[in-house]
Amino acid sequence: MGVLRKRYVLSHYLRLRKLWKRWSLKLAEFLDFFYILLRSRLFRFIDFCGVVVKFYPKNYHFAKTDLAIISEYWLDSPFAISRRYLQLKLEPDVYQYGETPLLTIEKIARHANITDRDCVFELGCGTGRCAFWLAHFTGCRVVAIEQIPDFVNFANQLIGKGDALAEKISFIRDDFFTADLSQATAIYCYGSKMDDHQIESLILNLRKTRPGTIVITVSYSLNEIIFASKNRAVSRERFSIIAQFGGEFFWGKPTVFIQKKLS
Repeated sequence: MGVLRKRYVLSHYLRLRKLWKRWSLKLAEFLDFFYILLRSRLFRFIDFCGVVVKFYPKNYHFAKTDLAIISEYWLDSPFAISRRYLQLKLEPDVYQYGETPLLTIEKIARHANITDRDCVFELGCGTGRCAFWLAHFTGCRVVAIEQIPDFVNFANQLIGKGDALAEKISFIRDDFFTADLSQATAIYCYGSKMDDHQIESLILNLRKTRPGTIVITVSYSLNEIIFASKNRAVSRERFSIIAQFGGEFFWGKPTVFIQKKLS
């Protein structure tokens, strides 16, 4: 009986240890998720306060549009809308949605020297906040490309008929890997979760643009993908980095690369 009891106690101890390890891992995952969620919410609140103080008093029409977008997605977040859309498309990664804070897009526009003479294509514009900011505060022409119909439809509703803004901005539902980018003088692609194959597809589509076109990417430079690519068509493309800096995003501080197409 003594030997049997020892075996029972040992097996019971091992089961408890395995359960504790499993639950401790789940607890750690929950705490990590809670920390990221809390950090993201705090960052969003601070960013919103900065936007209200810095931009709203300067442009009433932008403030009205921006508040309309925030109100529209207050209960049903753009992250949830994007996830549902990608689930319907049976995408393997349904957590692709990301946003550029307006204080960061201001910094990007300043480093890229965006002016009212530019035509900026925003690839994957989401709710359109950055597109509206660019049109209002730099005066540039904006073509915002997005695949999710809910975002495109609501953004177009915010552009009134006969409104002067209608000549400055347009929202198009399209795939930016195949869309016509030939009219762009500057292109902004957030796309920090794109894999190498997707970035190569983007590079191939950038062949439609003119030499001198500015291309802005987050987390990676186009040249590092080009040099590592085995696709000959991709490896022939060349871009020159004219600026790089740390950007403030909800999830961290990645490097933003501003590049110029050479050929």
